[in-house]
Amino acid sequence: DEVRDVARQMTQRLTDVGQPPTGFLLQRMAPQGVEMIIGIVHDPQFGPVVAVGAGGVLVELLKDVSVRLTPLTERDASDMIRNLKSYPRLEAFRGRPASDVAALEDVLLRVSAMAEDLPQILELDCNPVMVLEEGAVIVDARVKVGPTDPPRPLGARR
Repeated sequence: DEVRDVARQMTQRLTDVGQPPTGFLLQRMAPQGVEMIIGIVHDPQFGPVVAVGAGGVLVELLKDVSVRLTPLTERDASDMIRNLKSYPRLEAFRGRPASDVAALEDVLLRVSAMAEDLPQILELDCNPVMVLEEGAVIVDARVKVGPTDPPRPLGARR
């Protein structure tokens, strides 16, 4: 009922200024967790490259990212995460429970598989990926799609 009332009020306000809404999108709030980033960039020479690192506002501050070519193995995903300087943020600390690193590894492996299976994904940024005590949730994502060029042979001139 409260949501409906707020939606009606918003509809009225927007309509009053000549911008009636066509609808509303509601989402459940993501629980608090450790913010990480997972992304893909399609390199014209090497193909899909996957990255994982400290996410949220810490992306620019820490610049703590691990990068590998696809396809990733389970070992790759584990090493990428555990080699981050920010990895201790995922461990138990001062009464805060450890984050579900296995769930983060699973998201990383799925993104790697997606990069392999869908070459039209030129870029993907999942930021933040909230790593919870149990599970991980992609809170926001940006995707750039487009036609893909066939890979050029190494050493080929443009």
